[in-house]
Amino acid sequence: MAGPSLKEQLDELLGKLNPGSVVGLDIGAHSIKVCEISGSTGKIKLEKFGVFTLSEAAIIEDEMQKPSEIAEGALEALAQANIKSKTVCLGLFGPNTMTKRLSTPEGTKEEIEDHVLWEAEQYITFGADDSQIDFFIIGENEGGGKDAIVAAAKLEVVDSFCELLKEEAKLTVRLVDLNVIALSNAFEQIVGDDIDEYSQGTLLLDFGAQSTKIVVYKKGGPIFTKEIPVGGGLITEEIQRQMGVSYEEAEDLKTTPDENGNLPEEILNIINYQVDLQVAEVRKNINFYVTQGSAERVNYCFITGGSSLLPGLIDKLTVVAGIPVERLDVFSGIKINNQKLDFDLDHLAAISPVALGLAMRKLG
Repeated sequence: MAGPSLKEQLDELLGKLNPGSVVGLDIGAHSIKVCEISGSTGKIKLEKFGVFTLSEAAIIEDEMQKPSEIAEGALEALAQANIKSKTVCLGLFGPNTMTKRLSTPEGTKEEIEDHVLWEAEQYITFGADDSQIDFFIIGENEGGGKDAIVAAAKLEVVDSFCELLKEEAKLTVRLVDLNVIALSNAFEQIVGDDIDEYSQGTLLLDFGAQSTKIVVYKKGGPIFTKEIPVGGGLITEEIQRQMGVSYEEAEDLKTTPDENGNLPEEILNIINYQVDLQVAEVRKNINFYVTQGSAERVNYCFITGGSSLLPGLIDKLTVVAGIPVERLDVFSGIKINNQKLDFDLDHLAAISPVALGLAMRKLG
């Protein structure tokens, strides 16, 4: 029986990456994550993943305080993952980004675009004239028109990240996405054939270092998104203050258990108090969503993000949300190349969804 052809061997060597593939580049406040995937919709495989931990206050909200470190960190993460491609899809977040779900009447492509962009301008607090705006139609609505998801980002923020990555890291940013959209796309891929059930109403919570992103997913896309300024970094700061240690030492105390798998009691007390504050903020924003709109019930809740691994978070959220809360089981719907990835799977599942969603974007 003949062995694999030269083309088949090259395909295997190159990870069977599709034409038009991009590297997902998730620059968070705590760390930079990069990933490369193979396959197509419905059959995604995580081939390579790298992460670089940033120093304290390298990014505050969406402003780069230490740009050189961010550029070097992106390159370090790519090198760690052994990713050769320099073409990336960059994710953005923060107060200078916006998403909104809008309804539009039927019409030509140009008429729909005019309507969506005109209506979107009402919601862009940082100024429509100084923003990059895009939208996509997700389907028909009950009123006979169409539903669209609008995304906007301040041009100054887009340009600053793109220029830094080009000039200092020699990376080509071919696509820019918003993290909440990337998370929604990854969620669709992960739940796969069960998406119709979750489209009845699902709450996605991404617990990061400086912020928590709230997404209500319904009827084929996000129907409500919000970013609140609470995250795991507040716990690190409180450990620093109370224990009189450095940022790096506080991070270690927060995440490193003893030989029995337990954290010191004084650290657990700090974590529990801060988690209570974060959960209260989440509850406030869930209540805001309910009072703003609707009878739109949320039946499921999934959490992700590095800070989603904090002890006690799931139990406290379950009480507040009134529905079962689970960690997003990323690798139930996305295969993983175990031979190339040397990560704790729980930690990888927590920090990878946004980068995966970014890598799922394709060049046209």
